[in-house]
Amino acid sequence: MKWPAHGANPHYLTDALQLPKVTHDFSVNVNPLGPPYWLQEKWGDYFELMTNYPDPEAGALRHAIANQESIPAEQVLVGNGASELLTLIGREFAGKGVLIVEPTFSEYRMIAEMNNCIVDSVFLTETEGWALPLERIKSKLTGVDLVIVCNPNNPTGVSYEQNVLIELLNELERKRISLVIDEAFYDFVQDEPSLMQRVNTSSQLIILRSLTKMYAIPGLRIGYLVTSEAMVRKLASHQPTWSVNALAQEIAGSCINDHSYRQRTRELIQSEKERIFPRLQELSFTVSESDVNYYLLGGYPSLSDTLLPYLLKNRVAIRHTLNFPGLNGDYVRLAIRTKKENDILLELIERWVQTC
Repeated sequence: MKWPAHGANPHYLTDALQLPKVTHDFSVNVNPLGPPYWLQEKWGDYFELMTNYPDPEAGALRHAIANQESIPAEQVLVGNGASELLTLIGREFAGKGVLIVEPTFSEYRMIAEMNNCIVDSVFLTETEGWALPLERIKSKLTGVDLVIVCNPNNPTGVSYEQNVLIELLNELERKRISLVIDEAFYDFVQDEPSLMQRVNTSSQLIILRSLTKMYAIPGLRIGYLVTSEAMVRKLASHQPTWSVNALAQEIAGSCINDHSYRQRTRELIQSEKERIFPRLQELSFTVSESDVNYYLLGGYPSLSDTLLPYLLKNRVAIRHTLNFPGLNGDYVRLAIRTKKENDILLELIERWVQTC
């Protein structure tokens, strides 16, 4: 069968396997708290936004982001989700050499290949704790125009050390190689680690962020990137007019200022990880040292072909890793959900282990 390329939309799997509808989806890695409470309360206030064309430059949102990050608004580009922004980057670097640190988000490779890029990989390993292999990256830079790093990484959830990322950026600047750091999940980490302030001094750095994961609004499709003014102009030239709808722009502008919601989310995620991970390790699983709201589970062979179908039959979805180069289905990715949902998952996993 054709496995879905992403988490979420588990009905594609259950329909193909003629299984009942999923009741608990651990394949999608958005905030388990759901959207901020005020969004539903204010929903009626957004109605009139649908009657006018959106701002094609998303000016208010760009300035709100710039103010929060202490950067010029001219260095911000808003897009219809991070996927659109990645597509713009792919067009700008079409036909160039691209080095991807994998296993990671599959869209990087797909978009690079669609744009006839020459794609190479450096692979993370579990024996190295899924840490960023700086020396191996340095050894593969010949002919490379763009390096793509996801931090925290998807699917491992591991955050890379800031000093290692800075050393990598310094090396790439010397060689005039661009660096994309996808920080889609940075705000799930307690200290929100980022190289954002290096954008002011680096012409090679592109910081990419999503606003849909933390705020559980993936249906709105909203993200942004921060880079040099020159690169913003280049990328924006590939972007369709009115790419980002007015509703997404308005809601995102409110979301980025909701600091208490982010903190409450981080506290929930951390407390659940402290409770869940030891239990999984007691069952002889390996668990990535994730800093975010999902983790990579290993320790048993071919989990994408064994544990995943078992859980689906019990109406629980998790994320396979068959399309993550270097993982080949031996691992699965799971999201952190509410305590009640996590307990349901743990009980099912314990029952599965007893059958092994």
